Order: sequence, then structure tokens, then C-alpha cells
Amino acid sequence: MKSNTAKKSIWDNRLLWAAISLVSSVLMWVYVTTTIGDVHETEYEGVQVVFRGEDTLREKEGLVISNASTNTVTVKLRANRRELSKLSSSNMHAVVDVSKITATDKGNYTLTFTMEYPVGTDSNAIDVVSSFPQSVSFYVDKASSKSIEVKGEFVGSVVEGFAAGKLEFNPDTIVVTGPQNELDQIAYAWVSIPREDVDKTLMFDSEFVLMDSEGNTLDLPNVQSDSRTVSVTLPITSTKEVPLTVDLVAGAGATDENVKITVDPATIIIAGDAKTLEGINKISIGTVDLASFAVTYEDKFSVVLDNDITNVTGITEAKVTISVIGLETKRFSVTNITAINVPSGRRVEFETKELSVTLRGSSDVINAVKSNNIRAVVDLSDVGATTGAIELTAKIYVDGYTGVGAIGEYPLFVEVY
Repeated sequence: MKSNTAKKSIWDNRLLWAAISLVSSVLMWVYVTTTIGDVHETEYEGVQVVFRGEDTLREKEGLVISNASTNTVTVKLRANRRELSKLSSSNMHAVVDVSKITATDKGNYTLTFTMEYPVGTDSNAIDVVSSFPQSVSFYVDKASSKSIEVKGEFVGSVVEGFAAGKLEFNPDTIVVTGPQNELDQIAYAWVSIPREDVDKTLMFDSEFVLMDSEGNTLDLPNVQSDSRTVSVTLPITSTKEVPLTVDLVAGAGATDENVKITVDPATIIIAGDAKTLEGINKISIGTVDLASFAVTYEDKFSVVLDNDITNVTGITEAKVTISVIGLETKRFSVTNITAINVPSGRRVEFETKELSVTLRGSSDVINAVKSNNIRAVVDLSDVGATTGAIELTAKIYVDGYTGVGAIGEYPLFVEVY
């Protein structure tokens, strides 16, 4: 009996019921404010614009989108706190549906967008209050392709004693595809290599950027390439400074001991394989016959290197000056003219009776020589069956003296019968 009385007193306790009522009211308020009531408005900037069906448009219709009026939009949304808490500018998209566009419909478009919310969001509980802009304009065109050259530059440094060669690319051209108005802006693909203190050949894959004809980087999101990277080789070779020289043919009493040679520039820097460079101590750019001039010789020679050697300096021509020192010249009249190797049964008559010959040698020798010590000899070995007047070059001999010789060439005429 007492137990029943106790239970009845508990349920008849007004304070208990008041507490239960208060808790229920709070729970009901929380439920209503988070699901039904307490609606708020929030503005989101930088919401990404997405073209739904763009890949299908490219693959099936061969069309591409370009010149979009904007890549992002600003939207103001109305919803309860719980739904708004799930949203951010980065997890929503402004979707423009281009799936119904066909190849016959290329041109300018202005379409509105719909909002796409993240998974788990009740899109029916969210209203778009306003948006800026309210639509997106763009151009749909037939996709085109073109091949562009890959270029590049090494902008770093090499260790002393080494040199960087010309960059090599594989492939050296790439194919880009996109709207024609964007392709027209592209001049080439560019690779920049900013490495420091390089001392060996580099080989690696590198991304590239698209450039216009003025060297400006292009941002063309609608252009695709057949490759994202290219293989790059940067040859690194050893370098060496070597002198430029000329080879001398002794003559007319002069040898390399009687001349002063000046080459301008005197040296160049070459690059190549280290072992190859070890065997190169000079570079001869030509040959000079000392009998071809009397006192001073001056000429320009091309600097030509083997294919496996690179001219780092870049100088392609050198000036050579040669001066004869310590020798004298003297002119003689020579009448002793003879012929050798006269064909059998043939007869020779000299139309040239006298030659003016210039000799060069040391002063004591040149002053001792007389005209009767000098003879001019022509060789008829190559005359063959030729008859009549023939011009030949005589070789000058100085009998009885050494260290003296004739300068230049001495043509004369003979009659062959």
C-alpha cells in the first residue's frame, strides 16, 4: 500500500513535470532552428564555373569551348544553418550544361548555370537569392591542331673548365589541339633549365610552357597537347684554350726561324670530350708558302674544327701576319733557261729568252751569288701531244749556294714541235 502511494506521489510531482517540459521545449527549439526555422543568407565568392558535357563535346562532336566570360561566379544562398555549414566556395560548382550542343551549332552562347552542391547536402532546402554574373558567355568552335617547335634555354651555370652545349629535345615538336583563335597565338613551346654548377651531361623530362611570338607565356586552358613533357638533354663538355697557328712551307731562303708570325685572335676556347681535348695543343688554320712573298704576308683564314669539337669562343676567322726577319732580297737577270723530260721526237724552242728573278737569303750569301749561278728549268712531263706555244712555270735553281732561293713564280713560254 505504501509502495503505490510512493509511485503516485512521484508522478504527481509538479517540479518533475516542469523539468521534463523544459527539456522537451529546448530539444524542439533546436530541431526547428536547425531543420526548419532560423533561415540565413550567405554570400560565396569564387565559385568555379564547370561546363557539363565538355569532354563529350570534344570527343564526339570535335568542338571546344573558348573565350568564357568568367571562370568563377559569386552567389548568395538562403538556407538553415545546418545546410549552410556544409557549403564553401570550393565545394560548390556553377554548372553550365553544354551536352546538347552539336557540331552544327558552333558559335557564341550565353547560358545560365545551376548550382551543384556537395554530397550530403539537401539541395531542396537551399535557395539561390542572387548571383553575379547571372549567366556565362562563351564560344564553341571546331577543334583544330597544329605542330609547334620545342625551344629552350639553359639559364644556370657550369663548373669552371666545362661548357654547356645546345639543348636537345625529344620530341622536338609537339601537336597542340584547341580552338583556332587560341592556336593562332602559339608560336612555340619553351623549356627553361635553371641548374647551377653543372659538370656532367643532364638528361631528364621537363614540362613546357606555351609562348607567343613576343616571348610571353600563354595561359590557354582550352588547348591540349599530345604530350605534357619532353625529354631534355643538356650536353656538358670539357673546355680548353688553345693557340691558333699556321703551317709553314720553307722556301726562298726562309724557314720558321726567319719569320715572325702573328695570329689575331691568338687563341680560342674549344669544347669536347675530355679525352679528345687532351690530344689537341694547337689548331692549324692554314698553310703558307714562304716562297710566295718577299717581306710581309697578310691574309685571313677560316677557323675550321672537327665535328666532335665545339668552338666555344664563336670566332670563325683569324687574321695572319708573317714578317721575314734578317734576310735580304736581290733581283737577277736569268738567261740560263733549259727544259727537262722533253717527249721523244719532240723539239722545244724558248720564246721567253730572259727572266727577272728575285732571290732572298742572308746578306753574305745573296751578295755572293752571280747571274751565272742561276738557272730556270721547265718540266715538259705533262705536255703530252700538245704542240705550239705553251705557258709553263719555271723552277729556279741557285747552283753552289744554300740558304737562298727565288721568291714567287716565274712563267715562261715555249714552242713545242
